[in-house]
Amino acid sequence: MENQLKQFNAYINDFINDRLSDYEGVDLYACDLAYTLTEGINMDGTATYSTYLAKEYIKLWFDEASEYYEYEISNFGKNLHNPFESPEAFMVCMIIYGVESKLQESDYLNENWNDKITLTSKVIDIIKNESIN
Repeated sequence: MENQLKQFNAYINDFINDRLSDYEGVDLYACDLAYTLTEGINMDGTATYSTYLAKEYIKLWFDEASEYYEYEISNFGKNLHNPFESPEAFMVCMIIYGVESKLQESDYLNENWNDKITLTSKVIDIIKNESIN
């Protein structure tokens, strides 16, 4: 197991911080940034490559998991991934939702939501400062 599990908000902040620079120079629509940052874990269906570790995170993130579970039901009419049967997939969905929610705190992204932007180092710094700091 990893050294220490992170609380949900810290995990999301680190996730964004760690991946934004990987996309420096990329052109994309501001509204697609969260899905771009999470496309790897979404395609893999896991962020941990460990069912055990995903379960440990879900236990630690119990309150956030409960909120996300209710979000799925109210937005999709059902729970898409049962955290007891597919903890890794459920965790991935939680992360995607968390990244999207956190990035919506950025005035820059909100002002350019429907526009194509280039992730320059300056834009990345703005997004980080507005979203995760």
